[in-house]
Amino acid sequence: MDLLAELEHLAIQAEIEIENEDNTLETNLINNHRPTTQIKPQKRDYTTTYLVKLEGPLSSPSHIQDIAGLLELPLQTTGEGEFGNASFCLIKGTTRPEILSALSNTTHTPTFIRVNMAEKHLSNYSMSPYLGSDIDPTLPHHRAQSMDQLFLPTQNQYPVWYFFYGTLADPEILALQISLPRLRVLRRAMVKGGIIKMWGGQYKALIDGPSSSIVHGWAYEVGYEEEEQLWYYETDQYDVVRCEIHMVDSGDIVKGLTFRFIDD
Repeated sequence: MDLLAELEHLAIQAEIEIENEDNTLETNLINNHRPTTQIKPQKRDYTTTYLVKLEGPLSSPSHIQDIAGLLELPLQTTGEGEFGNASFCLIKGTTRPEILSALSNTTHTPTFIRVNMAEKHLSNYSMSPYLGSDIDPTLPHHRAQSMDQLFLPTQNQYPVWYFFYGTLADPEILALQISLPRLRVLRRAMVKGGIIKMWGGQYKALIDGPSSSIVHGWAYEVGYEEEEQLWYYETDQYDVVRCEIHMVDSGDIVKGLTFRFIDD
């Protein structure tokens, strides 16, 4: 599954649908294996991803970067639909109000499309984001002390170990979600710094907890395309955070990732 291809398809479909409708559209990628109406989440801007259409004063990624004061150029994606080409940029939810504020004195109304997938944004300069209520990953002693210091896993490190709990700890469900006939190696594991709560009356959700707390589950080494599918499965109710995964069979500790529930 190619992320850009999926976003291009989403963007073009949305472009067709909003020709005669409101310019602001929220598009959900519905998870067929879990109900999305169990709770009414209060979305946090920093956990939401949007596509913004490149048009008018937002005609290029560099224009969006300048208007929103971004440090990095946003990723652009382009697709072809019934009404021709449409180009979009991927932005974080925190960038959306910056764009709206900058354009408040103009006649241009930007087009936003919400993309319902878990966010993975691992810092290169600190251990953030990290599982656990006892650890503030933004404090100075958790930041890079030299230019060559590397925080693992990195944003683009593959394959990467993930810790799974709840529904995805079922080998059959996990294999189905990452489009494999069967899993390679699933290892019993645990993480510290998290606790399990229930949402929707039946689903386990991992949230920050004290460093003394332990959650048991399974670990699996995930590839790039497999990870993308898991982002869509978990939706933007979750973000991807760093954690230390303790392998029960060997006692080894590996630096990996897990999905943390981020709703109130």
